Amino acid sequence: MDGPISSETRKAFIDLCRCARKEMSKQEGGPKRKRALLPCVGVLEQNGEGNLQAPPSLPRRSQRQQQRFRKPADEEVCAMLHEASLRKDMDSGIGSHSEAEDSGICSICMGDIVERTTLEKCGHSFCRSCLERAFKVKQACPVCRLVYGQLVGNQPANGSMMVERDPDMELPGHEGYGCICIIYSFPPGLDHPNPGIRYPGTDRVAYLPDSPEGNRVLGLLRRAFEQRLIFTIGTSMTTGLQNVITWNDIHHKTSIFGGPPCSVYKESFGYPDPTYLVRVTEELREKGIAMN
Repeated sequence: MDGPISSETRKAFIDLCRCARKEMSKQEGGPKRKRALLPCVGVLEQNGEGNLQAPPSLPRRSQRQQQRFRKPADEEVCAMLHEASLRKDMDSGIGSHSEAEDSGICSICMGDIVERTTLEKCGHSFCRSCLERAFKVKQACPVCRLVYGQLVGNQPANGSMMVERDPDMELPGHEGYGCICIIYSFPPGLDHPNPGIRYPGTDRVAYLPDSPEGNRVLGLLRRAFEQRLIFTIGTSMTTGLQNVITWNDIHHKTSIFGGPPCSVYKESFGYPDPTYLVRVTEELREKGIAMN
């Protein structure tokens, strides 16, 4: 049929198709499902004429709108296992220490406590000379690793830490949130634990989810950077090069993808990793960087 289709003809054609579908569903005997109209329907133009053409596709909802921000079951299990292992290690350490203190044994030299010195915050006791030697290495309790005072590392002082946010990038395992990109930059210099030895510059990029937990970790990392604890100068574990800027036992995610399976002991450089934020928070706490 040539020429424009009238509205009455189009309506009759749609009613006929609906009746045919009802008859087909009765014959099939299957469950009724809502079906869309024909893929081609008449769209009225401004002049009142109609043409058969495909309707415009509806905008697809983004994954962020569809997510309900619930962690998968396997991630919850991993987090529970990790927290249980931390509690077990902490309980065993406190138990062994309390037994040593009850018997008057110093947990450092494993001998009788001489000139008992008790730490104020955690209450652990040691020989005065043993504790003084331990504090020269690191100002933290040798048992619970609670930091006393403020640690300052040997990270080069001429570095910078920049933060960029990408609301459209989602990290695996943290769907519904954007991405925080941390950019560390260091020029070459001589600010070295071994004076006179030059080290090359470097740039590093790390990723965090732009979630409440991710932003809390970001705040802790800022404080650690200001205290020069993120990096140090030494031997690279990946390249074997000496006198280079390396990570200082505060793990960062330097890749978006490539997370580990459900294992609380395996480190990786990407996501998904359901216990990473818990682990890095613990690493920062051991260096005296914790939430107030």
